[in-house]
Amino acid sequence: MEYQSGTVSPTECISAGWNNIKDNYWIFFGITLVAMIILVVLSMIFGGINSLIVYGISLALGIAAQDAGQVGTVSTAIIPQLAGLFIGIFVNTIVITISGVLFCGIYKALSRQSSGEVADFGDLFSEFQKLKPCLIVAVFMSLFQFVLELTGFMVGMTIGLSALSTEILTSDGSLNPALFGGLFLVFIVFFFIYLIITLIFSVLTTFIYPLISERNLSGKEAILTSIKSGLANMGGLLGLLILLGLMAFGGVLLCFIGVFFVVPILVAAIFEAYQSVFGKIENFRQDTPPPPPNFDNQAAY
Repeated sequence: MEYQSGTVSPTECISAGWNNIKDNYWIFFGITLVAMIILVVLSMIFGGINSLIVYGISLALGIAAQDAGQVGTVSTAIIPQLAGLFIGIFVNTIVITISGVLFCGIYKALSRQSSGEVADFGDLFSEFQKLKPCLIVAVFMSLFQFVLELTGFMVGMTIGLSALSTEILTSDGSLNPALFGGLFLVFIVFFFIYLIITLIFSVLTTFIYPLISERNLSGKEAILTSIKSGLANMGGLLGLLILLGLMAFGGVLLCFIGVFFVVPILVAAIFEAYQSVFGKIENFRQDTPPPPPNFDNQAAY
C-alpha cells in the first residue's frame, strides 16, 4: 500500500483533528467516554480473575512449601508471578481485541465525519465484523507485552537476588549506600529503556486500527503496513505521541475529569496523522471498496 514519508506534523494533526470533530464534538465525547468505560470495566473484571487465580496458586504453594525450606519459600514467591504473566497473555488478548473493535468504530466515525457525513453514536459498535483482524493484532500486542513484562520480572528477580547476596548493613549498622545506590541506578536505566521501547512500539502500531477500519486490511497486513509507515514517519509520530501524552496528562491533572474531554481530540489527531500518511478517502462507505487515496498530487513511497 502506498504511503507518504515525513508528512506528519504534530501541531497540524492536533489542529486538523479538532477542526474535524468540533461541529460534532459531543457525539465523539460520548463515543470515547463509553469506549473507555467498557474497557475499564473489562480490565477490572479480567484483572480480578487473574488476581484470584494467582492468589489461589500462592495459597496452594504456601501450604505445600511449609516444610520445604528456603527453596520452597522462593518458589512460592516466584511461581505465582510467572503464572500471572502467562495468564495475562489471554486476559490482555481479550481486552485488546474488544478495544480494537471499539477503536475501529471510532475511526469509522472519524472517517465519516472527515468525508462530509455526520458521525453518530452507533458507529462505536458498528465494526464487530472486524473481530478477526483485531484478534490477530491483540495476540501480537499481548505477546509483545508479555516479553516486556517477563524481561522486567527477570531483571527485578536478578536485582533482588543480588541484594540478598550482598551485605545490606555496614559495619556500623547503617544501610549500605553503595548497594542501594547501585540498585536505584539499575532501576532508573531499565525504566528509561522500557519507556523508549514502549514509545517506539506505540509509534510503529499507531495506524493499525485506522487501516483495519478504513482500508479493510487483515490483521497481519495492518501490522506490517503500520510498522513500515511508522518507520517512515518516526520523527513526526514521536513528536505527536509525546504532545498527546502531555495533553492527556494535563487532563488528568484537572481532577482526572479533564482527560475525558481531551481524549476525542487525541484520537482525532491520530486519525489526521493517518490521513496525512495514507491520503484521504472521499465519501467513505463501509460496504464498498475504498477508492485510491488522494495525496494532493504528492509523490508516494
